[in-house]
Amino acid sequence: MAQVMDPTAGPAARLDPPTPCRVLLLEDSGMDADLVREHLLMIDDHAFDIHRVDTRQDFIDAIAGGGPFDLILSDFDLPDFDGMSALAIARDRLPRVPFIFVSGMLGEENAIEALKKGATDYVVKLRMERLQVVVRRALVEARDRNELADKRTALAESEARLRFALEAGRLGSWELTLATNRLRVSSICAANLGLSDPSEIPTYDRLLERVHPEDREHQKAMVRQAVTSGSPLDMEYRTIWPDGSVHWVQVRGRAVYDKDGMATGLAGVSLNITERKKAEERQLLLLEELNHRVKNTLAMVQSIAKQTLRATPSVEAFPDAFQSRLRALAQAHDLLTRRHWQGASLSEIAALTLEPHVDAGRVRVGGPPVNLTTGVAVSLHLAFHELATNAAKYGALSAENGRVDLNWEIAQLGQMPTREGAGPIVSGQFARSGAGALVLRWQESGGPPVVPPTRRGFGSRLIERGLAHELEGDVALAFDPAGVRCRLVIPLSSRVSPQ
Repeated sequence: MAQVMDPTAGPAARLDPPTPCRVLLLEDSGMDADLVREHLLMIDDHAFDIHRVDTRQDFIDAIAGGGPFDLILSDFDLPDFDGMSALAIARDRLPRVPFIFVSGMLGEENAIEALKKGATDYVVKLRMERLQVVVRRALVEARDRNELADKRTALAESEARLRFALEAGRLGSWELTLATNRLRVSSICAANLGLSDPSEIPTYDRLLERVHPEDREHQKAMVRQAVTSGSPLDMEYRTIWPDGSVHWVQVRGRAVYDKDGMATGLAGVSLNITERKKAEERQLLLLEELNHRVKNTLAMVQSIAKQTLRATPSVEAFPDAFQSRLRALAQAHDLLTRRHWQGASLSEIAALTLEPHVDAGRVRVGGPPVNLTTGVAVSLHLAFHELATNAAKYGALSAENGRVDLNWEIAQLGQMPTREGAGPIVSGQFARSGAGALVLRWQESGGPPVVPPTRRGFGSRLIERGLAHELEGDVALAFDPAGVRCRLVIPLSSRVSPQ
């Protein structure tokens, strides 16, 4: 009794549907074409869709646009076309499609020549029963070849994507074979060590020669740990390039094991992190500089508060005087911040302090371009602020016709100005520098008669003592009845330099 299959049974009970197979048949004989069709239908695990052509042009058109085909069957001899020409066209256009001759022509020579030209098989029509076996085998082999080719293509594409990702990330790849100490590196990995040819580091020992002597033991210890413990390898170390320069490399990887769990090698990537290390060093220096700058600023604020309190005639007057000086300090910091704390020019500092009076035509400023470092810029700004504030309250800027001239020049060692009642300023730091000096002159005129103060206030002490100490220069402050005069002589150095 025939077994009735339950349609609700599981997948194992169902028959797999036949595999669709599209066939291009080149055959001029209708009878032979029907014979081929009958034998193909006997292959029960495939469903054949046969597209028959009988001329050269129809064959070419079918190859060009009628596919895709899974199998090509061709007669060997046709009225206007021969099978070998059809084979050449098929191999050029569809190299992965099996091509089987089904020919009425006998002779091993024809079969051998066809196989040499790329045919999959050769079936004689007198032995048509072979067609089923030949077709089945050809389709299986083609499927296996196509799957293998697809896998190779996918692998090649995957490797190409990996190479692109590594190159985009500037990552070099490397592999170490433990048994032979053999090291294989990519071009980028070699470049991370300053080398143009990967063959220059064929072994692990040659790699160690490139590692900074102080980092070699650490490098070897990390590799041993990764091999013995199976932990990821992640380390940074210095390398010495052929030109003697020192660079940083970051290396990551893992151990490779065989089926018995024995470590056979290491594989991973490397990255040149020299720029990152330099940036970290710069950041650390900036943090240290910021810490130093904050301490100096706090000390300056403390000093301003103490000196202002001491010089202020009453407690009520202290807030205005103190806040005015803090604003001056903040203005200097704002300017230096905009310049990324790379210093400022003397003209910028003068303009920052005296801008309101310059715009009103009350102050004339001029001199050659001079660069100042941050500390010098802040000190001069505070000094100019004190001079301008005193002039606005009591001096030339308090009168309608008062004027202030601020100018500077670069004086060589033999052109130094003289102290009143003494010779040229050539001693100490000026003689040591030998590079000359910056000479600044503040001159007030047109204001009320100046009366020398009975005691030195904060501004006078800042200029006469603070500037002389901070700038290692010579300061002369004179309360002349015609107007306050101030001369600063600052030795040229890396802190004060002409442009």
